[in-house]
Amino acid sequence: MSWERLLALEGGTVGSIACARDRVGTAFAATLTGVFRSRDRGARWEWIGKGLISPFVQDVAVSPDFERDGVVAAATAVSGLHMSFDGGASWFRQEFWGVRPTVTRVAISPDFGRDEVVVAGTQHEGVYVSRNRGRSWNGFAGGLEDTEISAVAIAPGALDGGAILAATATGILLRSTDVGRTWQRVARDDADPLECCAWVDGTTAIAGTVSGRLLRSTDGGEHWEPSWAADGDTVNGVAVDPGRQVVAVTGAGQLVSSNDDGLSWEVQPLAPEDDISALCVAVSDGCALVGTDRGGIYRQAANGLPVAANAGLTNRPILDLAASAARTEDGTLLLGTLQDGVVVSRDCGATWASSLDDPGLGPVTAVRLSPDFGRRGIAGAIAGGQIVWSVDGARSWVQMSGLTDDSAANVLEFSPGFASDEHVSVGGQDGMLYLSQDRGETWRSVWSGLDGSEFLALAYSPHFRQDHAMVAAAGDEQRLVVIRTSDAGETWTPWVEYDTTLNWASLALLPSFKPDVGPLLLAAQDRIVMPPSSGRGPWPGIRVAEGGVAMRQVTLSPDFERDGLAAAATSDGVYVSTTEGLEWSRLDGPLAGQAVERVRIAVTDTGRRTIFAALGRGEVWSFRA
Repeated sequence: MSWERLLALEGGTVGSIACARDRVGTAFAATLTGVFRSRDRGARWEWIGKGLISPFVQDVAVSPDFERDGVVAAATAVSGLHMSFDGGASWFRQEFWGVRPTVTRVAISPDFGRDEVVVAGTQHEGVYVSRNRGRSWNGFAGGLEDTEISAVAIAPGALDGGAILAATATGILLRSTDVGRTWQRVARDDADPLECCAWVDGTTAIAGTVSGRLLRSTDGGEHWEPSWAADGDTVNGVAVDPGRQVVAVTGAGQLVSSNDDGLSWEVQPLAPEDDISALCVAVSDGCALVGTDRGGIYRQAANGLPVAANAGLTNRPILDLAASAARTEDGTLLLGTLQDGVVVSRDCGATWASSLDDPGLGPVTAVRLSPDFGRRGIAGAIAGGQIVWSVDGARSWVQMSGLTDDSAANVLEFSPGFASDEHVSVGGQDGMLYLSQDRGETWRSVWSGLDGSEFLALAYSPHFRQDHAMVAAAGDEQRLVVIRTSDAGETWTPWVEYDTTLNWASLALLPSFKPDVGPLLLAAQDRIVMPPSSGRGPWPGIRVAEGGVAMRQVTLSPDFERDGLAAAATSDGVYVSTTEGLEWSRLDGPLAGQAVERVRIAVTDTGRRTIFAALGRGEVWSFRA
């Protein structure tokens, strides 16, 4: 019994890169799925996101004394700023006086060993400055409450009057010469917002703008002059190496460099044969690392051409996983992804191919195979809030008609008796349920009684053909509600309600389920909850693990009546239960401590169980029990 990796989706979107000044060439990359680290100047990467509350990292910065102090800072969406003091092995969330904003930009002082200054720019909360290595923070938000900080940069000598710059997405540029205690607006001839900024020395700075210009200041950021223009294409990143080489990148994939402090520039395409949008750049010892949109990282060594450098950078998020009930016959696995559409394997994960790769459709948040997929090849998916359908074994897809144009779908489920009743349901973000009884040919909307809520999970009774029962979980900004129906979704009644805010939930109805009693498993927040045996009163909850482990999904074995096997995808790996969800244990191995997005169980004709697990950051694993 062991884990085997079936798929690693390398590349993806990289929004920020920071290089350390050490002997081995350590670099850090901020991605949609956490932080990755390289110890060989970007040739190979490893994920080091354990401990980050939010996986969406927007910026990363590293101490100039990294080899001695191991300090790294990561700016995350929703859950604030995280700092590491051991080179990224562990992360600690910073407290901004009780505020945990979305942090968009972070900078560590070039004199960090002496001044201990860190600056964090936020979305809607202004600028925060720490002068003691992150132990405490002071904020400034005057006039910045309704805008996003788009760039921050700290000049050398901040304790001696060196300037700190903070730019906003609306074109405001702030400057401080007293280590962030007070700020003044810089008078500029235009309101072209700065997208990035870097200091060459204590007085010279280079900034890139949204309209595609490189600006240069030689008086500590008080005045700026145009230095280069990219014909309206945004300059997304600028960096300076210790040898004072300045490198910038544009959204059209241009790599721009200067060896005279920004007076003149040389331009080359990042990847002439590809349509690559560059988002960020870092330089170290003559090696440039460029982060791109969907293309991962490109690496340019001294006097060489840029080449893709994505080994180990598994950063193409997986959002959902489905396994065919007839796995012995067709071996089909289906993935819904953030940027790669629907990804399919027809040989139990040995090989994979894309069958729906249309960026215009949006993220594929749900994939489902019909119970009779092996015979009729019917599958459904949600792409950008719209239903797409396949009737040829997930080889081709069409967008479904019959749903209103303004309805955004969240969840999709097939009836367990789909082969005969052809019943399928879709839960929307508008609190509405959409039902079809003809394989999705036509739909009708049903009001759930949950105005302002969005469906998070749907589940059919295992005996739907007889009891017509379904259970759903829906939520809004204040509550999570479980509702039920006994007339195939026509009318709904509340079952239990929780005062909590959640963006996800998962339901699994046991084979012995009865409409008014259960049993069922609801995975929500940090526990599994289930109705009492009477079906009334509060639902007892079981924490699968200590320490606030998030429950992402719960699923049952197709042969649950015989093996009693349930599995849970959590922020701490895969947990399993053989006691109908009353007791759980973690499957040790490479997934222990990793954030698992989805888990499925397949059973062969010989009775062998295989657990499939999808990591949100772009890996699929299997475990043969």
